[in-house]
Amino acid sequence: MTRGPARMPLTPRQVQVLTAAATGAPLREVANQLGITREHAASLLSGAYQRLDVTYLPRDQRRAAAVRAAVRRGLIADPAHDAGPSVREAARDDAAYWAAHYDA
Repeated sequence: MTRGPARMPLTPRQVQVLTAAATGAPLREVANQLGITREHAASLLSGAYQRLDVTYLPRDQRRAAAVRAAVRRGLIADPAHDAGPSVREAARDDAAYWAAHYDA
């Protein structure tokens, strides 16, 4: 069962940042891809976490939970389906993967 409304909208920029972050890229790399500062990327992700109601989770689990919630709600494409094996492997062990790669 999902928390909150079935479809909580994200801003277009939040969708872009969350989609880029879903690949497992460090926040600095996500920011570089989108041509924004690391701080702006972190702020956009934080807003997405609030809208997707995952802020109650430990920090090392928020990004993966936000990606899962956004995919479930049809807000972003499934990175495990659209990406290569490295993303699928990372999805198997969310907590360890995100703790090692999330630098927000």
